[in-house]
Amino acid sequence: MVSKTALKKLFVGFVATVTLVSISFLADRLWAADEIKLGVLSTAGDHWPRWVAWEQGYFKEQNLEVREFQTDSIAKAVQALSANSTDLMFPANTEGLITAMDKKAPIKIVAGNFTKALYDLITGAKYKKVEDLKGATMGVINLESGSTVLLQKILLAHGLKYPGDYDLLTVGGTPARYAAVKKGAVAAAMVTIPTSYEARDDGLNVLANIASYLPDYQFTVIAGHVKWMESHKDHTVRFLTAMIKAMRFLNDPKNKEASIQAMIKHFKISRKYAEMAYKEVVEELRPLRNDGAPSIKGIETVINLQVENKGLDKAYPAAMFIDDSYRQEALKRLGG
Repeated sequence: MVSKTALKKLFVGFVATVTLVSISFLADRLWAADEIKLGVLSTAGDHWPRWVAWEQGYFKEQNLEVREFQTDSIAKAVQALSANSTDLMFPANTEGLITAMDKKAPIKIVAGNFTKALYDLITGAKYKKVEDLKGATMGVINLESGSTVLLQKILLAHGLKYPGDYDLLTVGGTPARYAAVKKGAVAAAMVTIPTSYEARDDGLNVLANIASYLPDYQFTVIAGHVKWMESHKDHTVRFLTAMIKAMRFLNDPKNKEASIQAMIKHFKISRKYAEMAYKEVVEELRPLRNDGAPSIKGIETVINLQVENKGLDKAYPAAMFIDDSYRQEALKRLGG
């Protein structure tokens, strides 16, 4: 027979166990990470800061659970953000956002990303110069996207006008465009670094880099749904805090190896191409700002190009598309 003392000890032990389990459960509930639904445009080199943020644990540090929703369509990505199917978007195509905001979409740019476009014009082996593309078909993500406008900027600089001198075929994002040129389905396409390195090794030609034509261009940014950000200010600020830390990490030469490893892991490319990307992007182009600020001059370039291509009726001030309050608060938390 079990003594009363033993029963009492068993009961006390049981109560203690239940209490500890309850405390643990409550702690988990209290400290559960806050979710952010992040719209992500097709994988390219300008995703690099986000890859660093993942690898360095910056989202976890900010107690954020970032759920990514990826698409190759700029229109679909912007539509999802406008409808608040996603909360924030990174990297967000600057031109697509401005076009949507001009049509009263409830979204705003809250930080910058790459202040230079990373696009190279790749072609089939038989095309030796840009002028050789007259009468050919170019692969694009869609007819209105930023990469299409940049493609046309290069072609026009070499005397090729659209329509008339070449055709455009919608094939998808950078991976799809690269594959289309490689297979000969299209003659040329704009692809991002480091895909252009792989293209060259595959016997394709790289005829132009858009940065030579447009040195100031806000390639991609961080954007958010206005109402969601207003009701989730702290979430937004913590996300920007993580991203600014990632940008600073990437810009710091002592983090070169870790930055290269992040690209290898998430872009699934060889070390050779990742090293080439680091040299060209981080060491030479330096498109990231340590304060995460968007380039006003770069956004003005985007706006002016849209006016030229009839995407906007007039050139609006860049500031009307930006809400800088969240980034400023993130900088305060980082000590400036």
